Amino acid sequence: MSLDNSRVESDDDHSPPTSGSEPGRFLLWGVIGLGVLLLASKIGSVNQSRVNHRDKTAMERLLPHSRDNVYVSSNKCQSCHPGEFASWHKTFHRTMTQPAHPEIVAGAFDGSTVVSDGLEYRVYRKGDEFWAEMPDPEEMMYVVQGGKPTPLEEIPRVQRRVVMCTGSHHYQTYWVTGDPKYGNLLQTLPLIYLIKDKRWIPREAAFMKDPHDSTRMITQWNNHCINCHSTGGNPGLITSTKDASFGTEVGELGISCEACHGPAEKHIKANRNPLRRYALHGNSTKTDSTIVNPANLDHQRSSQVCGQCHGVFIRNDGQGMKYATEGIQYKPGDYIEQLRYYITHPREGSPKKVWEDYRKNPKFFRERWWEDGTILAGGREYSAMSASSCYTKGKMSCLSCHSMHDSDPVGQLKKPQADIANASCTACHTERQYTSHVQEHTHHETASSGSTCMNCHMPHTTYALFRAIRSHQIESPKIESSAKYGVPNACNLCHMDKTLAWTQDHLHERYGSTKVALTQEQKEVSAALLWMLKGHAAQRVITAWHAGWEPAHEAAGDDWIAPFQARLLQDPYGVVRYVAHTQLKKLPGFQDFKYDFLENDAALAAKVKEAIDLWRKLGHVETAHSGQEILISEDGQLNEAAVQTLLRERDNRTVEIRE
Repeated sequence: MSLDNSRVESDDDHSPPTSGSEPGRFLLWGVIGLGVLLLASKIGSVNQSRVNHRDKTAMERLLPHSRDNVYVSSNKCQSCHPGEFASWHKTFHRTMTQPAHPEIVAGAFDGSTVVSDGLEYRVYRKGDEFWAEMPDPEEMMYVVQGGKPTPLEEIPRVQRRVVMCTGSHHYQTYWVTGDPKYGNLLQTLPLIYLIKDKRWIPREAAFMKDPHDSTRMITQWNNHCINCHSTGGNPGLITSTKDASFGTEVGELGISCEACHGPAEKHIKANRNPLRRYALHGNSTKTDSTIVNPANLDHQRSSQVCGQCHGVFIRNDGQGMKYATEGIQYKPGDYIEQLRYYITHPREGSPKKVWEDYRKNPKFFRERWWEDGTILAGGREYSAMSASSCYTKGKMSCLSCHSMHDSDPVGQLKKPQADIANASCTACHTERQYTSHVQEHTHHETASSGSTCMNCHMPHTTYALFRAIRSHQIESPKIESSAKYGVPNACNLCHMDKTLAWTQDHLHERYGSTKVALTQEQKEVSAALLWMLKGHAAQRVITAWHAGWEPAHEAAGDDWIAPFQARLLQDPYGVVRYVAHTQLKKLPGFQDFKYDFLENDAALAAKVKEAIDLWRKLGHVETAHSGQEILISEDGQLNEAAVQTLLRERDNRTVEIRE
């Protein structure tokens, strides 16, 4: 097993795989199945007389049931566990994937035409049905995967019914039926609907990917998103017939009860006997062997329940095709590493095998980790936590902080952690400097954000879904990671007006950390400005998000950052532009600043100037913070020459994040 470029098994990314790119991201069965499915056949336009039959067949064969008949769906749990059912029902796990019903679909299927990678997609309704007029997705896949060299604009246009949607919190994406000759294949509609913004965008604009890369993002739900966005998924790849096809089945759409507790058929049958139920309820020391409660597992196996989706892994040899044809092999309570190899980034002292993996495929790691080995891509929380000392040397698990039930439905922080900032940490770290005299440890006021454990040890240095999210790789701030690798640190993401030299001096004085060599820029210019103006796209997007973060405003002020944040409105990466605008609107006077991150270069440049002019007009020139570190003189003038120098020296390396 290796991670070289010839390997075709990989972790199950939350973002769609990019057709034609490094093949280490594709599952073995996906390449074989789709190769047979599309490249071995000449695909023409869809026979519209078969549309209704196709739609009915696809959904009837997909919707909740499973081939081995052990998944029963959450509805069967409700009668005995109404409280747990109700709390789970509020979560975004439940609504991760749903049928495309009118009360579920957020997108405006109003006849709009959206251009994605130069091709037009028209979305509309027929009564309670949702439809798309689009280039034939099978023909698209056939061409992009190496079939006949048909110009994409000549691909026949077809009408496909939208039968399923994924997402419900930040945005939704949609799935259309495939040609019935390939079973219940579901193809992506390459558009994203931003729920808060109430607008469509091309799918490629929703992800951090090389803006100069013309490779198209093409995905089939059956061989990709089913992995983590459904319960008891079975791709059902059929290769025994002339044309390979899918007979995909799921236990339930979305992440439901059985994803965490295991298949419940035996549990329900056993507990039809009321005497058995009462006996179990009356015995606090006895557990029900017919079902799994993650809370009763050790910290490793309980965390692996979450890690089945929230981790970076490849399936062990032989497991890829087995999953493709028979469905998920892991059940909660199993030791998951018997089925999968969880990949870790090499660090000092890492085993030789880990370094070999990195050398064979460094691109795989760059898309998921910062260069110092901390997690960059969202959705990899298990991989991050399991690299932390709290897990490896202690008993910390996902359940130390999170719950699907007794929690808030958004972050799913369990009580009392949702109400008491440091409750999760002080459950283990009971010494006075972490509890009653926390200021002795933090050197910040007790009630301030600087005394919140997570802000220092779990900073927002992971990226996903148009925002920075907390790293689950629990560590102390390390100046070396910032100085050597450019990884943003907790101190400078809050104290955005301070230099790395300032941070290094404080960490050395307060915690005895070793000093490292710094460049002249790192000594003189705010670290946040270096990341924002001169850094690569991952540094820029993380810093841009912090420009609108309230604790950063409290620590560094909010009246000086706008003319620097404005430069990112013209960033080459769409996601950087989007985040920059979202957070710019949180600065004083910019609440109503209008901007479209998908406009042309000239319009974007005009918006940069408009934002800087607005900052001056608002009077922030006279009142803003000043100092060499933030490139603002005492009389309130921007050091424009220094700003332009940093922009010219910007790190334009290609950045892709597999969130």
